[in-house]
Amino acid sequence: MKKILAYLRPYKKLIIKGLSVKSFATVMELFLPWLLAYMVDFIIPTKSIPKVLLYGGLMLGSSLLALLGNVVANRMAARISSDAIRDLRDDAYQHIMAFSNRSVDRFTIPSLISRMTTDTYHVYRMFNVIQRIGIRAPILLMGSIVMMLFIDTYLAFVLIALLPIITGVIIWISRKGIPYYDRLQTSLDQLIRVVRENITGIRIIKALAKEDHEQAKFDGVNEDVSRKERTAGYVIASLNPLMNLILNGGLVLILGIGAYRVTQGLSKSGSILAFLTYFGLILNSFLAINRIFLLFSRSNASSDRIAMILNEKEDVVTVEVERQEAASIIEFKQVSFSYNQTKADLEDISFQIKRGSTFGIIGSTGSGKSTIAQLLLRFYEIDEGSIWIDGQDIRSYDVHELRRKFGVVFQQDALFSTSIKENIQFGRDVELNMVQEAAEMAQARPFIEQLQDQYEAKILRSGANLSGGQRQRMLIARALADRPEIIILDDASSALDYQTDAKLRQAIKQNTQATTILIAQRISTVLHADQILVLEEGRVVGLGSHQELVQSCPLYQELMALQLGGSENE
Repeated sequence: MKKILAYLRPYKKLIIKGLSVKSFATVMELFLPWLLAYMVDFIIPTKSIPKVLLYGGLMLGSSLLALLGNVVANRMAARISSDAIRDLRDDAYQHIMAFSNRSVDRFTIPSLISRMTTDTYHVYRMFNVIQRIGIRAPILLMGSIVMMLFIDTYLAFVLIALLPIITGVIIWISRKGIPYYDRLQTSLDQLIRVVRENITGIRIIKALAKEDHEQAKFDGVNEDVSRKERTAGYVIASLNPLMNLILNGGLVLILGIGAYRVTQGLSKSGSILAFLTYFGLILNSFLAINRIFLLFSRSNASSDRIAMILNEKEDVVTVEVERQEAASIIEFKQVSFSYNQTKADLEDISFQIKRGSTFGIIGSTGSGKSTIAQLLLRFYEIDEGSIWIDGQDIRSYDVHELRRKFGVVFQQDALFSTSIKENIQFGRDVELNMVQEAAEMAQARPFIEQLQDQYEAKILRSGANLSGGQRQRMLIARALADRPEIIILDDASSALDYQTDAKLRQAIKQNTQATTILIAQRISTVLHADQILVLEEGRVVGLGSHQELVQSCPLYQELMALQLGGSENE
């Protein structure tokens, strides 16, 4: 919580100003019952109209000042809270963007979404309520007690005797409630995960007629969230009835004792009227404190979850490694890596890629092909060995400088809900002519120019209004648009026909000086590469040209027989 509250520090002067205005408005409220009591006991009996109007005017003035002060303070509180949460979201988002894939895997995407939305909203409400009610409720509470002591000390002690009981109830319930909200937020992460998966995969769910199955899965998670919400709600909801019971019991005592004292001439009727008003203020103050504790219970759990993002240490760090002379642009030296730190996903991988050449990587599903691309971009840190680019260990590169060398298309890449041009530019300084050239190389220009708005045509989320082949060509155009030094196409032409695939590879070779890495399961995609790496279960089982592998690599021969019928031609 301390780390989250620090986001209010830049607004300290505004907070002090807002709290001062709120305090002044609250004091004006406290004067109203006292003025009313004084009028009833001392002014009205004189039957002096000018004095009645004077004190009535004072009450009206106090009411207007209280109203104006509360409106101004509440507006300031809302502005400060929204600005502080904006800063918090910005920092949390920057931290998430700097996470390695291993950190993202540990937090999980649904949990990160929940922390950036639901949890930050809970913290916003806490910031807002603390400034609006957090100062007003204690002033009304303590001020009312002081005014009651000033008016009638004997009656005031009846209420003061109840305060330890009320305080104990609040502390007990808040301690019980906070752990429930911790567990509730974890369940909400699961709910978001299920909803996200089902919405993303809604087409396949419908295609396989599995709506009932997914509905049952959602119902189970939804019921778990509802059950935990009810449990937390039951505990917190008991606070209001208990407080009402205690305070209303005190009110009955005050009325009884007050009536007796009035009949005995020990108290005045105006004092009893003021006591009832102050008692109402005290009751409202305790209800406000109850609300604060309820919000604090939820926001405390949310604050801890957001702080975990902010405290996550960056595991992609730059280290000093001496540069070496190198004939190759990329070199893997005995690289080993494991996603779960138990079973090796890549083991003892070594190869070199010459500048400007085309390098193919082929293997069965799960053999580690895509993992090589992710290690090159330093999405994960390797466990053993080293990776060199331009004679420099990738650990010595600034991570942004390293990734700017690459143009990448992954298997599950995304298109965004914007124009074709903006999807290809992707926030980079890429002119329209470069966009068109990239689309030409990617074989996307013909279908783009058939659209009514051409490059300004809008794309739906994830490219839902494009075919699979059109999406892949758009993604390839994005990778080529910025003229990268190294192009990685990870199964990027699987939805293309053989003729378009061949034209694509030839266009890249003729129009760029880039080093190209083709990751594929189809031999036809890597057939004409200068070198081909063959992987099986994370190990190198073949490395060489197509002709060399046909002679020396049994797995490559088997793939040839299955895909090309043993023919070396497409």
